[in-house]
Order: sequence, then C-alpha cells, then structure tokens
Amino acid sequence: MYSNLKKGYFKYQQTDVLTLSNVEIIDRLLKAMCSDIERAADAMERGDVAIKGERISRAIAIAGELQASLNFEEGGEMADRLNSLYDYMIRELLMANLKNDKKRLEGVKEVLMPLIEAWQQVVLQYKSHPPVDKAAHVEPVKQVQTAL
Repeated sequence: MYSNLKKGYFKYQQTDVLTLSNVEIIDRLLKAMCSDIERAADAMERGDVAIKGERISRAIAIAGELQASLNFEEGGEMADRLNSLYDYMIRELLMANLKNDKKRLEGVKEVLMPLIEAWQQVVLQYKSHPPVDKAAHVEPVKQVQTAL
C-alpha cells in the first residue's frame, strides 16, 4: 500500500511540475533552495554531517541550475547581476560546508530572501496577466532587478 501511495504522490508531483510556467518553476526553485539552506543550518547545529552535506549540495545544485538557465542575450545587465549573485551563493555554500560555518549559510539566506520576495511579485503579475508572446516574458522579470 505504501508503495502505491508513493507512486501516486510522485505522479502528482510530475503533473504539477509539468503544468507550471517557467516563472513558477523559478519561484519553486528559489524557495526550495532557501528550505535546503535552513535544513542544512539545522543539521549543522545537531552535528548531522550527512544531512548538512546533502542539503548544501542540493542548494548548490539549484543555484547552478538557475545560473545555467540565464539568458545573457536577452537578460542583459540583470542576467549578469544574477550570474554574479549565483556565483557568490555557490562559493559561500561550498565554504559553509567545508568550514561548518553557519554564518555563511545565514549570509546566503539573507541575500536570497529579497530575490524570493521580488520573484513572488513576478509570479503574481504573471498569473494576473499571463504573457501572450515570448517578448512579454521578459518584461515582468525586469522587476527583479530592483532587488539586486
């Protein structure tokens, strides 16, 4: 029975992700990254090295995926700034893991929170006025620039 529940939940997650817009996927990734950082900090406090490493690795992977998805041609200065921000986060997360430094985790979270808040505004705007063409996708995202 547990196996059937697990399969059903996995199928639900797949369907959920497949129906999200790119804007909503980025929103979820940013929130997941924040959650992983919080869980890594908790694991660090408990001395749970395995969970700390796993959560930091996940946060780094998310930052790497977000960085890899940047469109420098259309994104211009904002893409450059996000690239630098993701670089910073990845470096700090690596050092936090290496040195068991909770302050570095907190520093990354402090940088991440304004980005999450700005992106939530983009999601709200996207949901209330979904773009009709590809060019319209770029405009709401420019709002994030004020958070950087």
